[in-house]
Amino acid sequence: MNDLATIDQPFIETNRSRHGKLRYYFRINGQRICRLPDNPHSEEFSKAYWAARNGTIIAEAAVSDELTLPGVARPNTFHFLCSHYLQSNAFQSLDSTTQAKRRAIIDSMLLEPISKTDKRLYAYMPIAILDAANIEVLRDRKKETPFAADERLKILRQVFEAGKSAKPQPLVKQNIAKLVASFRKQTDGHATARMEEISQFIEYHGQASKAVLAISLLMFTGVRVSDLAQIGPQHRRGDKLEFKVFKNRNRKPVILQIPIHPILDAVLKLHPLKGMAYMISEHNKAYSIKGLGNRVSDWFTQAGLPHLSAHSVRKGLATNMAENEATDLMLEGMFGWTDPKTSKIYTRNAQRAKLAVQAVSKINWGEIENKLPHPEGVVASQAATPEKKAL
Repeated sequence: MNDLATIDQPFIETNRSRHGKLRYYFRINGQRICRLPDNPHSEEFSKAYWAARNGTIIAEAAVSDELTLPGVARPNTFHFLCSHYLQSNAFQSLDSTTQAKRRAIIDSMLLEPISKTDKRLYAYMPIAILDAANIEVLRDRKKETPFAADERLKILRQVFEAGKSAKPQPLVKQNIAKLVASFRKQTDGHATARMEEISQFIEYHGQASKAVLAISLLMFTGVRVSDLAQIGPQHRRGDKLEFKVFKNRNRKPVILQIPIHPILDAVLKLHPLKGMAYMISEHNKAYSIKGLGNRVSDWFTQAGLPHLSAHSVRKGLATNMAENEATDLMLEGMFGWTDPKTSKIYTRNAQRAKLAVQAVSKINWGEIENKLPHPEGVVASQAATPEKKAL
């Protein structure tokens, strides 16, 4: 049987043992903290009681403080590490839109509780005990949306990388976020639209449709959907389109001048101008970037091509041009790429495909080939050349 003690102090619980001995405990918020000495009138009891009570009050005050995010980061905490990243060149060199999105993701992680039972914020976790398991928790809290989970992980890797480079001395010794795996498997990204698929799209929607206007702009300019949403008649300079690329427009602005292909010009003439953009919604307003991207994806799905997107056409054009022997510099001028590595992806693949065709003609299995079916018109004796016999 449990009783409250008759001692004039709060938080004391009594309990009789099976031998009838009265025992004393310090209990607060429904939790038994410790056992107290048996004599409640002794100095030893008083010291133990006040030590337990003061310790609990201090701990509770600390927990209370760690339920809200302070204006200034506490040194050597996760909050401090993130604040350092936000002041780093790696973050400051980003486009303002990217900065805002990244800052919002960081703030959401800082404001999350450590666990269901520990309501203290992640912001206060000491850097010294922040390990891969903690990073996995932050990642897994977005596992229902793998892209968002991986975006968190990507940002955390950059936060720790900035911490490694901190001056005059690093804030962390290693980038533990790199020890945590991403949810998504590494792929080539968006599917590449092939000629037969684009043909299927055009046949389904019809030449005069808004869907074909969109895909024609993509086919003959190679722009991203962010540029497709903005380009319009105000960007036309005679037989060219001239505009600032939306991506990195503030950090590394790129101006493109793309000649208007005769077929694209013919398609544009089918659509009377209604505003400052070629792509106008059913409500006679310019599309948002996200809205237009979704609309193009819907058009592909309607045509039986759900795996394709606006970016698929950009990749398809780059592949098409490379296969038709466009040089790296041609691709860079067309697509606005500032990193030569990007254009080489396409020219290298095209060259690899061409060399593979040449390589197949060099295959020679000698007399073994006589045991396999031969196409019509091939004389079996041709397979038994001196070179093949040498095998």
